[in-house]
Amino acid sequence: MVCYGRVYKDDVEKLRRYKTYNDNVETHTYTLHVNEFADMTKEEFKASRTGYKRSSNPKSSKLASFKYENVTVVLMTMNWRLKGTITPIKDQGQCGSCWAFAAIGAMEGINQLTTGKLILLSEQEIVDYDTTGEDFGCEGGETKTTFEYIMSNHGLTNESTYYYVAIDGTCNVTKERSHVANIT
Repeated sequence: MVCYGRVYKDDVEKLRRYKTYNDNVETHTYTLHVNEFADMTKEEFKASRTGYKRSSNPKSSKLASFKYENVTVVLMTMNWRLKGTITPIKDQGQCGSCWAFAAIGAMEGINQLTTGKLILLSEQEIVDYDTTGEDFGCEGGETKTTFEYIMSNHGLTNESTYYYVAIDGTCNVTKERSHVANIT
């Protein structure tokens, strides 16, 4: 855990974290990799990485409902990762921006399916700008209103131009105007 900057206050905590780490890396039916969360208990992880707060005053969405048309063959399974349609896993940090990450992940996939280009889009732009209605930056939000923001803003900037810093920030108009993907 040294490679993740972990420093423990004493040998007792170090031993407790080592036991938690061993419990977390036990045999599973799926593949896991060691990361900065490997020495956290499930309770600690939940406390530091969750915190969704539903809006007390939800508004109706302006988005049109989706209807499947002309569906002829439906596959039993589809691995979008192997098809190159989804971006790598991202870390939202201590910021309650899961709503932005969910919307951006969907937008990245939609953009790849539409254009053939897999582009990492800016979650930070959403956290900084989409703060009206039901979206509150690092304090939570709703994906449906994020899509409304993207449409009204005529697109999104890429992640390398407007990179994620996991805090509510000040809007950067210069970076925000470099749109690389849009919803129509």
